[in-house]
Amino acid sequence: MENNEEEKLDKIILEIGKSKYGETLPSVIQNLGEDLYQEVERRYIEIFSDRTIDDIVDEVLDKKYGNGDERILKLGIMYNIVQNKVNEKLGKEKRFELDEKHIEILADRVIDGEFGNGMERRRNLEKLGVDYRRVQNKVNGISGKDTRYDLNILYIDDYIKKLYSKEITDEKVQKDVGDLLYNFIKNKVNEMLGIDSRNIINKECIDILADKTIMLEFSENEERKKKLGELYPFVQNKVNEKLGSNIRHDVSHKPSYLILD
Repeated sequence: MENNEEEKLDKIILEIGKSKYGETLPSVIQNLGEDLYQEVERRYIEIFSDRTIDDIVDEVLDKKYGNGDERILKLGIMYNIVQNKVNEKLGKEKRFELDEKHIEILADRVIDGEFGNGMERRRNLEKLGVDYRRVQNKVNGISGKDTRYDLNILYIDDYIKKLYSKEITDEKVQKDVGDLLYNFIKNKVNEMLGIDSRNIINKECIDILADKTIMLEFSENEERKKKLGELYPFVQNKVNEKLGSNIRHDVSHKPSYLILD
């Protein structure tokens, strides 16, 4: 019975690709009905599950799925994900919105190991035009983990850039992230502006920065050192402590604005 259902859906997908139900996606959905098209979407996901996103992108670039509406119809639910990677490869800035269905597809592929781990995973997902945190939240939910990114809060890098360029106010940053992280962000902006003034950083802030480091807020290696600046050894020591590592960095040079008592 299950095979018969798959065959039925496969036939519909083939007919969609030949524009039997219309030449645009809205007309296909209207002609099939939303319930049946949801079944078709699930079948699209199954059909493409044996190929990585990069595999599908290569097929698109080889003209396997045509162009424009023809490509949309043949790729189905996979279109936005794949086309974002195609555009990235071709140096185009346009990005299609990825909704909750796309996030679920990507989360399943992350769990299957398609995007790697750590910063490799973050970079690979961001190339698809998606906020890494959205996908990781879904992965953590599926995996039963409690860790969640607050999607209402920007990355610290974004706050620094926007505060430096005066796109947002100090009051907005302080309200969003709280006093402790605001002090860190303000200090980084002051550095960029050549201002010597520094707000106090305490051990609670170091602890928060360590948590955000573990959650890939500050990238890794030299990039992490650059972003954390002279606080790096203090934050990294806290990271290592949280992760059960005995590695310790030299903290003999303590900035005057860092209060750990």
